[in-house]
This record gives sequence, C-alpha cells and structure tokens, in this order.
Amino acid sequence: MLKKAIQIFNLLSLNVVLGAVISSAMFWKLPDGNGIVDIPSLFLLGITTWIIYILDRLLDLRVYPANPTERHKFHQEHQYNLSILIVVLAVVAAVLCFFIPRSVFWFGCLLSLVLGLYFWVLYRFLKVDKMQWLKEPTTAVCYTSAVAGIAYVHHSPINLSGWILAFMFFLIASQNLLIFSYFEKLNQSNIENTVDFFGPKTSIRILRILGFIVLFLAVFLFSSGWEYIHKVGLVLGIMSQILSFMPALAKYFSKNERYRWVGDGVFLLPLIILLF
Repeated sequence: MLKKAIQIFNLLSLNVVLGAVISSAMFWKLPDGNGIVDIPSLFLLGITTWIIYILDRLLDLRVYPANPTERHKFHQEHQYNLSILIVVLAVVAAVLCFFIPRSVFWFGCLLSLVLGLYFWVLYRFLKVDKMQWLKEPTTAVCYTSAVAGIAYVHHSPINLSGWILAFMFFLIASQNLLIFSYFEKLNQSNIENTVDFFGPKTSIRILRILGFIVLFLAVFLFSSGWEYIHKVGLVLGIMSQILSFMPALAKYFSKNERYRWVGDGVFLLPLIILLF
C-alpha cells in the first residue's frame, strides 16, 4: 500500500512540486538566511508547478502519442480525473492571488503569458523532431524564473551573488532535464528526445560541462566562508555533482526509474540548510 502511494506520488510529479517549493524557500531567505518567506507565494508556486506538469504530460500525449513513458501512460489512463484536478487547482490558485505580494502577482502574470506562449509554440511547431531539443532549455528557464524569480522580484535589490546562484540553479535544472532524456533514451531507444539531437556521448559531455561550471562557481565564489549564501552555493554544487555522476552508473539508475527519484530528489537537498 505504501509502495503504491509512493509510486503515485512520483507519477503525479508531486516530488517535483515539493522540490520547487523547497528550492524557492532557499532563495527567499537570501542573502543572509533571514529573508522573510512568503508562504502564500510558495503555495501558489507549488500549485502552478503541479498544473504545468500535468498539462505538459497531457499535451505530450497529443504531440508525441507514439512512444509514451510510464508517467505518460498514467496520465493517459487518468486523463479525465486529472483534467478535473487542474480546474480545482486553478480555482485555488486564483484565490491565492489575493494573498501574495503585488510584485509577485505581476511577475506571475508575465511568466504565465510566457508559459502560455510556450505551450502554444510546443503544440504548433515543436512536433518537428529537429526542434525537440528546444523544449528542455526553455523548461529550465521557466522553472528557474518561477523558483528564484518570485523571491527576487519581492526582495529587491538582489546582489550579484544572488544572480550567480540563480544561474547555477538554471544549469542544474538543465542537467536534470538532460539526464532524464538520457535515461529515457537508454531504456526505450524508440523514444525521440533531446539525446537524438545531440547524441548520447555529446549529451553526457554537455551534462559534465554544466556540472563543471557549477562546481567552479561553487568553489571559487562560495567557499570562502560559512554564511548562508556560501551554504547555498555549496548545496547547489552538491546537487550538480550528483546529477553529473549518474551516467557513470547507468545500469543501476536505469532500474525502476531510480534516475527519476535521484534526479528530482536533488531539489529537496536545500531543505538541509533551511532546517539547520
């Protein structure tokens, strides 16, 4: 029973939602760990993240119906219930808009327009296999903008270190998406994704280059002290190296989609510095 509940939790991407909320709370507390976290904004972030992930899976079923993953099959089987859930979540999100800071609200509106345009372009133009690779960097930009952006538009001004940390987080989000494409391709060779565009070896090389950049920034910019901002840099460095290491044990992480548990689980690591 517990195993089934955990599996559904994963298939519904609730671990991704939780990771987004925890990571955002980390950015809210910058620069010294005493930043005030706006709870309604975090709840709204979690709800909207969940809506987007559900919509993305349902849209994938229309755009790429031939080779569904286990996650897509789950969404296809429960498509009606998930559609109702989206409506309920949208209503709750609308109510929460009355409780968040005005700056966060307007930033959210702008980001929503960008996401709406993204879904439209995805459906109309990214059906072409050669354009598939654009989906992942676009998703990484939108994800980082939501997670770090809602904190930065409210806590102004943000110093250069804060922007560098957000850039590191973007690189980690890019690694996360690329590693998922790599393992999906490894498990199902008939799936078409970003790895088809770059090739498996180049994909791993890109993954490690991104990991090196994050590690370089963490060591040279955030290893000179033990203040909150240095801890954030350290945690981001660890998150990135975990993702970089995963292809080295491809067979282990391929089994039972362990790569997803670890790949999404790294975004829960900021909880360490939030609690201690």
